[in-house]
Order: sequence, then C-alpha cells, then structure tokens
Amino acid sequence: MNRNQAIIASLCYFSVFIAPVIVPIVAYFVVDEKETKRHAIRSLLSHIVPFAGWLVLFIAFLGGAIAIDGDSVMPVFVMIGGAIVYFLVVIGIIIWNVIQGIKVLRAA
Repeated sequence: MNRNQAIIASLCYFSVFIAPVIVPIVAYFVVDEKETKRHAIRSLLSHIVPFAGWLVLFIAFLGGAIAIDGDSVMPVFVMIGGAIVYFLVVIGIIIWNVIQGIKVLRAA
C-alpha cells in the first residue's frame, strides 16, 4: 500500500470523530486498491456498531420507562447499567479506531 492509500485508509478510521459513516463509504467507492477498501469496510462496520447499540439502549430505556411503577427501582438500574455499558463500548470503539488508524499510517 502506498503512502496516499495509507492516508485514505487511516482517514476512514479517524473519521469516527467527524463523519463516521460517510468517509468510509466514499473511500470504498472511490478507491480502487483492495487493501484500502478492506480498511474502509472495517472502519464502516466499527462506526455502525454504536448506532445499533443506540437502538438497543433506546429500547431498554423505553421498556424501563414503561415498567417503572411506584415502588420498583429495578428498571432504573437496568437503564443506568445499559447506558454505562453502551458508553464503555463506544469509548472502546473510538480507541480501536484510533489505534487502527495509527497502525495503517505506520505500516506505510
């Protein structure tokens, strides 16, 4: 992989901060090199995971809000626990993307 392709591949990973889904999709369709396309797909999948997690978190919050009755605090703990797990996963994904972006740049 040449230097320009490595920069494009690393931008796919670093786009988690700016345009998480758009940059990998554009890179996948614009670039012809197989290795760069592979990095674009990997980064796209890692950018989609938080959206899927957000949907699960939303359903958990909705279910918890419906289940709350006068004396039960269990749904509140479930909602808070779900939010904590979600944010830990998102932080892990961001760290993973930064590490992968740096690895691609160093390999070139």
